[in-house]
Amino acid sequence: MDLGQVFTDRAVAAYMASMFEVERDALILDPCFGAGVFLEMVMQRGFTNVEGYEIDKELYKNVKVQYPKFRLYNSDFLKVAGTRRYDGIIMNPPYIRQEKIDDLKQLGITKAKLRKNKIYKKLPGSANMYMYFIFKALDLLKEDGELVVIFPSSWMDARGGEAFQKVLNSCATIMKQVHISGDVFEKSALVEVIILKLKKGKIEHKTETIYLETRDGSMRETAKTIDCGEVKFDIPFSRYASVRRGLTTGCNAMYINPAIKEEEARKCLLPIISSPKSITGYGTKGAVKDNLLYIQDCGNVPDGVEKYLERWKKTIHDKKKPKTLFQKMQKSENWYGIRPIDSKGIVFGYIVRNDMKFIMNDLGCLVRDNFYIIKPQIDEYLMLALLNNYFTYYQLEKSGKKYGAGLLKLQRYDIEALRFPDITLFSDDDKTQLINLAKELATANEKRNIVKITDCISKYSEVKFNMIEVMYEKIRKFRLEGKE
Repeated sequence: MDLGQVFTDRAVAAYMASMFEVERDALILDPCFGAGVFLEMVMQRGFTNVEGYEIDKELYKNVKVQYPKFRLYNSDFLKVAGTRRYDGIIMNPPYIRQEKIDDLKQLGITKAKLRKNKIYKKLPGSANMYMYFIFKALDLLKEDGELVVIFPSSWMDARGGEAFQKVLNSCATIMKQVHISGDVFEKSALVEVIILKLKKGKIEHKTETIYLETRDGSMRETAKTIDCGEVKFDIPFSRYASVRRGLTTGCNAMYINPAIKEEEARKCLLPIISSPKSITGYGTKGAVKDNLLYIQDCGNVPDGVEKYLERWKKTIHDKKKPKTLFQKMQKSENWYGIRPIDSKGIVFGYIVRNDMKFIMNDLGCLVRDNFYIIKPQIDEYLMLALLNNYFTYYQLEKSGKKYGAGLLKLQRYDIEALRFPDITLFSDDDKTQLINLAKELATANEKRNIVKITDCISKYSEVKFNMIEVMYEKIRKFRLEGKE
């Protein structure tokens, strides 16, 4: 009887065990331990609170002797009642196509019986066996628990693959996906695989994609092809800067350009930039600004402003929305108070319509929440140069979500996922040149300087200027034309 057993190479198993980011006293499970290679690797990494299941009696007997301190069971994982919850689960589930599942009926396994379990009700009818294992594992994880699993990378091409991905994304977050080439399994099994590290629950996270190969008993990172967009920079965004969203009012109709005629009310207004369209160049000087209702002294509110707030208070109370202001109204007399945020630094509109544009906020003016505010930890103009070049633009074109009419939406995690060259390797002359080019870009709107900045940075990249220029222009053109 074919149990779908394909045994994992030791180097691959060691790598998978290293992906855990849980405490050493965490409860770890291998639901189909086979020859015990994952048990070996988690033990090597210091995990001692380990459980495992294996349906094959002979394999179970052999492995049980090797790991007497682990709690190992000769049972079908899919039939386990599952009251215990685990911090981490690692596995290579059986590779059995959906049309072959009923061949296991003498073991009490059929598609019909599996489908009766509520855990699997959202899985597509064409789900392969490894999909059932993955969802059973997720069900047994603690919230924020980690699942490291290896399975066929052809899953998205299979019937039901898209539905499986949708259901998977509804209950877990893909932290890492690792594409592997080489001798992944013993006996040279002919199957293309992927490793996923999943965290139970939904969190805001940009999936890290890694390409590896097994060679000479070890795992090595491989360079992606140039078409995949790998610029091969090593420095993460967090080393050079931080990012946050601009000001959220909770009710723009009330706070932005309030209908208050009294002159005395002007002291309650602050300038704010509401839209990237209000900025023509790469600096905020000359930007069209709106007025933000901002009351610093709540005990000294001008009459005209007070009447304006009373009208809005009645409207919000009657409609019970916006919800945030309505709730504040129940708790505080200062329900209208708003806290300005430090908007100095570099701002970026997260909806890209044509060209990307990182803008130096020369004025330190408040910006609304359709901007990101980037706070440099290095020279601000050097940071502006690191952002305004084809290397950065290309990374964002690859990671952003495309919409109709050529629009590109970028999330905070897309910004935080950016990689930059190591500026400690830059010559003093190149640093000075980049800073000067960025200053000209911000103050004189010298857009041609973006090309010069890219050319200078290309000295420190494996991808040279002519290649990154072609790559960026191609992917940008495709976006604007609505192509993938």
